[in-house]
Amino acid sequence: MAGKVAKNKGTGKGKPKADKLWQGRFEGGMASSMERLSISLAFDRKLFREDIEGSMAHAHGLKAAGVLTAPELKKMLAGLEKVKADLEAGKDLFLPSDEDIHMAVERILTERIGALGKKLHTGRSRNDQVATDLKLYVRRRAADLETAITGLQQAIYRKALAYRNELMPGYTHVQQAQPIYIAHYLLSFFWALERDKTRMRNAAASAGQMPLGSGALAGSAFPYQRELVAARLGFPELSPNSIDATAHRDFALEFLGACAVLGALLSGYAEDFVLWSTQEFMYIELGEAYTSGSSMMPQKKNPDSMELIRGKSGRLLGNFTRLFTVMKGLPHAYDRDLQEDKEPVFDSVETLDLCLTVMSEAMDSLRFRMDSISKKMHPGMLATDLADYLVEKGIAFRDAHHIVGRMVGQAEAAGVSFLELPESAWATIPDGKAFRKRLTFAYSAERRNIAGGTGSKSVTSQLAQAKRLLKI
Repeated sequence: MAGKVAKNKGTGKGKPKADKLWQGRFEGGMASSMERLSISLAFDRKLFREDIEGSMAHAHGLKAAGVLTAPELKKMLAGLEKVKADLEAGKDLFLPSDEDIHMAVERILTERIGALGKKLHTGRSRNDQVATDLKLYVRRRAADLETAITGLQQAIYRKALAYRNELMPGYTHVQQAQPIYIAHYLLSFFWALERDKTRMRNAAASAGQMPLGSGALAGSAFPYQRELVAARLGFPELSPNSIDATAHRDFALEFLGACAVLGALLSGYAEDFVLWSTQEFMYIELGEAYTSGSSMMPQKKNPDSMELIRGKSGRLLGNFTRLFTVMKGLPHAYDRDLQEDKEPVFDSVETLDLCLTVMSEAMDSLRFRMDSISKKMHPGMLATDLADYLVEKGIAFRDAHHIVGRMVGQAEAAGVSFLELPESAWATIPDGKAFRKRLTFAYSAERRNIAGGTGSKSVTSQLAQAKRLLKI
């Protein structure tokens, strides 16, 4: 019932409710509807490792500040280690009244080690605590995603090696444009992923300033050795301003932005693979483990893995937009709106981790159908090479473009390729008869051995550079 006040003591799912750790200021309990709105343990429990590790480092800071004695520190650390071990083992230690992971850990610790546990929160607020937890999480998950990206790059490298000598049509506007090596196409994916790794590193770096010691917004009143705590947690810097440390989530936005950009990249290549697996193209075939059938049509083999990855890109962009909308116009310093910062981060991490795994495995399973690809390579892709040849013979490019364009138009009208036009159509081309024999897809590709081009020498150079980056 709306407005119903929950009692401070009671039962829920067979467990007693604990008193709120902040309730000294209040005479009554919190309305049940407010509890449902307020409690975040259902999702922020994912931060238990970061929260406990942050608390252990904070305990060392309290010892250095003279708040804890050496025996107290030892007992507190042992208690926190046991709580962490129990949670990692899957033990359910939480109560319905636990508001969030921070207060849950403190409650469990206090129940186990007694009044000493009440000293843990000295000089610390949930405001700097949650910012620290989330930064630790972002730094670790960004590194994990970078590793997963590398795994996909390794799969791409293996596939590029396997097809390094095979040609396919290169496309612009989903129209055949110029012949390229399949390895060149695959490596375009590899290099884009390398930039995604840079974005992940940048996101981790933006979360590199430790908030602990900032308190609620004005800083701790104790002689808290922040450098000592930061070193224990692996933070390279201290936050220079306590309001900035507790109020801002730009590091989370940067991380979510990096996730969204990566999702868009995966979506684009997934779209290629969906299109190329159709009967109309028949360029690729995915392994059966990464496809599905139809509940109605027995013949179907659908590229569901790629369709699902393509669809997840919207979810990743939505997570960025969700937090961006929360952050827009918030007053400073900390506001409870910031409780909404965690779920989009968690969801993006889990979504991307799965998508990268599936894309890597699907890439290993994928095969290019060279018989079909060869049949569908259109001679019109060689028109640019003819125009380039005329330029080499001293004709201005715009004039050469016009000459070749007219030949292509004549060929379309006749229902043939421009290579099949009669010799009279080639009479205006210097040494046209001899050049027409040289004009092949392989010739076209090999003319493009410029750095970054599709020529075999360039592709070999790209493969060597990729191997160095992958350290294989």
